[in-house]
Amino acid sequence: MKNLLKYFCFLAFLYGLWRFVSGYFSFLLFLMAFSLICICLLLSIIPMRKSTISIKMQQAYCLREETINLSFCRQSVTPIPCGQIIIEYQMIDAFSQIVAEKSVCLHDQQVDVEIPCPHCGHYTIQVQKIKCFDLLQCFSFSKTVSIQNSFDVMPHYHLVDVSVHQVHQLDEQGENYLTDQKGDDYSEIFEIRTYREGDELKHIHWNMSSKFQEFFVKVGSQPVHENLTLAIEYKENNTFYDLQFDYFYSLCISLLKENITFEIVTSCDVQNMHVQSIHSVDNLATTIRWMMKNPIKTLDQSFMSRSFYQIKGQNLEVYHL
Repeated sequence: MKNLLKYFCFLAFLYGLWRFVSGYFSFLLFLMAFSLICICLLLSIIPMRKSTISIKMQQAYCLREETINLSFCRQSVTPIPCGQIIIEYQMIDAFSQIVAEKSVCLHDQQVDVEIPCPHCGHYTIQVQKIKCFDLLQCFSFSKTVSIQNSFDVMPHYHLVDVSVHQVHQLDEQGENYLTDQKGDDYSEIFEIRTYREGDELKHIHWNMSSKFQEFFVKVGSQPVHENLTLAIEYKENNTFYDLQFDYFYSLCISLLKENITFEIVTSCDVQNMHVQSIHSVDNLATTIRWMMKNPIKTLDQSFMSRSFYQIKGQNLEVYHL
């Protein structure tokens, strides 16, 4: 409106000068100024309607309390571009909450923006509306768009001194066996005892029975699968969950340094619990980014299929199932 007022005031001045002087030159100036506005508007109508923008991320993630750098780029399909473009964008977290709402003016082909990231999480930059101006910045055309790009804010690593032990999970396909619990797997013998009424004949240990002239039977073992399963809840973006992610990430790094194999619960519902085995730092970073994008808001223990460690804040809680 300010630019439009300037041009109208200038036209009014030229019109007054023309009426006061009654000269051909003042009329020509008035006609040229008015024609310039009309021509620029006609040249800008199609570019204003067809111009759009794109979002380019310079990095896919950053550390907490750092800034993410992104660029808004002009996308023109006409030989003559429109004037400036005002971009209204939102920063939305994984819980569909609007974290920030701002606007930026794109004068040339690209404008760079730095966005502060105080909390861990998965964020989406979403543009829903842009306003395109004509060449003289007098008139504008607003259009609704749906353009977005995402990034992740990763936690910090701190040295942690926590001793964790592997939790035994009963598994018929396991390669190790419990030393204090009987089972039904007779490929590994738990113990040998004297025959009792009701014992199956196929479990008789014939070599020992013939040696001692008494029936002995084999007792099967219980196979186990040794694992370490970690899980966390993630309900919102605040300082509590920032420290929890720091502790969780630091603990995982410490386990990797000690060559301890472990798994992370990536989702848990009424149907199944999904885990991801961690074997490298890159694999860990990818898994944490997935967890921040698809947070487990409530970890219902009744749906868990194995024993696990749950990180709550900066504490560890063990659940044996």
